Amino acid sequence: MNPEEARIHIAAVAEILAEISQDMESLGAVLCRDPGFAHRHMQELQAIDLISQKQRSLAKILEADCPVSALTDVGLEEIVHRLRSLSGKPQAN
Repeated sequence: MNPEEARIHIAAVAEILAEISQDMESLGAVLCRDPGFAHRHMQELQAIDLISQKQRSLAKILEADCPVSALTDVGLEEIVHRLRSLSGKPQAN
């Protein structure tokens, strides 16, 4: 696979991650409409939201021209920390 083909595949993966993120958010919104269900399953609904946020963040990183620079726009510290640790760069506090 040449670099252009790889870029196209990565862009497609990013698009799919963003779509799944939107689907997860929609699912969470539907489940939250039932107050009883939402009350009984608050932790699970929060987990759905976190999964969606992670997917959206990863999609943005994959879409970026410079994934390392894109980390500055990622609001989830867990993802930022894990990916920065791969680059060997010191962690900003």
